[in-house]
Amino acid sequence: MRHASRWPIVMALAIAVPCRGRAQEPTETKTPPPVRLSLAQALEQALSHNDRLIDARDNLEQAGNGVRAARSAFRPKVIPNILGSFGQTDISNQNYRLDVTQRFTTGTELRAGVGTTTQQNQLGSYYDSEANFALSQPLLRGFGRTVTRRSLTSAEIRLEDTRRQELQTERQVTVEVVGAYYRLVAQKRLVLDAEKSLERARQLLEASSAKLQAGKVSQLDVFRAQQLVAQAEGSLLDAQGAVEDARDQLRFLMGRGYEYEFEVVDEIPLVQESIAAEDAIAIALRERPELAAAQSAAQEAERSLSAARNQLLPQLDVNLAFAGRKTSEDFGTSLKFENFKFNTFFAISLPGDRTTLSIELHNALIERDRQRRQLHTLRLRITDEARRAARELQRLLRTLEVADQSLDFARQEAEVANLRFQRGLSNNLDLVNAEAGLLAAQSRRIGVLAELAVARLGLRATLGTLDPRRDILGDPQSS
Repeated sequence: MRHASRWPIVMALAIAVPCRGRAQEPTETKTPPPVRLSLAQALEQALSHNDRLIDARDNLEQAGNGVRAARSAFRPKVIPNILGSFGQTDISNQNYRLDVTQRFTTGTELRAGVGTTTQQNQLGSYYDSEANFALSQPLLRGFGRTVTRRSLTSAEIRLEDTRRQELQTERQVTVEVVGAYYRLVAQKRLVLDAEKSLERARQLLEASSAKLQAGKVSQLDVFRAQQLVAQAEGSLLDAQGAVEDARDQLRFLMGRGYEYEFEVVDEIPLVQESIAAEDAIAIALRERPELAAAQSAAQEAERSLSAARNQLLPQLDVNLAFAGRKTSEDFGTSLKFENFKFNTFFAISLPGDRTTLSIELHNALIERDRQRRQLHTLRLRITDEARRAARELQRLLRTLEVADQSLDFARQEAEVANLRFQRGLSNNLDLVNAEAGLLAAQSRRIGVLAELAVARLGLRATLGTLDPRRDILGDPQSS
């Protein structure tokens, strides 16, 4: 009876132990599925994480800081200067002073200063104070906005150039991203076509082997079928390798690491638009940022030449001043000025050796002529690029038509060759050649589709009208 009462306990433990073991088994971690990226999403990541664009934005911020620093030269400067004791007035050389300066882009400069200093003599301690308000205006050298605000103008030009460079870098990255994206799509399609071609080649090998056993074909037909299978396998390996290369390139452009897994939308838009070469040239000459930068550089060269000529003039400044001086026994009275005197004086300077200034003028002339030549050359280059881009788009459109026709012919040829081989009307040589031609025609058409989609955006970039956020991301607020 004692053993019978223990039996239910043993059974319960036997059931509980396996259950506990199953509960302790580690759960398998599932790899998250790869992210599916559209072209807009891939471009959005590139615009946010691409190293070149990050550098361009940093350069733009630095150029903006340069403009702020140059503008600060024309803002009021308030300079307090205090050297005093805590409550003691019988110590000499205590100084309390406040200076204010303001420089204008016309060359005019205003200066104002109020200060008092403690002094001591045989009679005791006293305060020696002074106040002056002065205006200085150059009449020859340094006169005018062109000379005075030259540093600010140069900083503003650098800021505009940096903005243009950022826009140009953004367009270049956009075209590269689009090219890598559509190249990846095209290579994935080629992988599918290569897999289908390999499957058909294997079916042909099986059919040839069966007909060889039946005595309907020769051993040469089997060899040709085996060769077709080997070629199809090689084409599949090449296409798979090209897929990984295109995927890595797109990762790099998006600023992602190699652990980032993603898939792309298997779609390449069919481009039908075209533009006349003359219209493309007119748009490019109006919209290209490089041309605006070259024109700005030519204008800056003219301003530099004008500034160099101005430096050859003699120094002639007129100065107007109100000044007052007072001696007082206490600090409060020392700051009360009653009588000011008006003074007018001139500053004239004419250096005898002007070799350095003459050399600067000559260099400015050379730079002005160089900028003019570069502007002319840039116009010719932009004209040539716009014409070639328009012709390339038209050529690809015609090439796509030819590729479509070739693909239709290759499909019909493969169907006829397969039908003749199945009916025993011919050997498999025609079918092997037809299958190879069909795969080549499919690859050619997919490649042309990808090139055409990239060429459309490349044409817009060449014309200077490409706006990635509006044209690809679909942002209506983008200009």
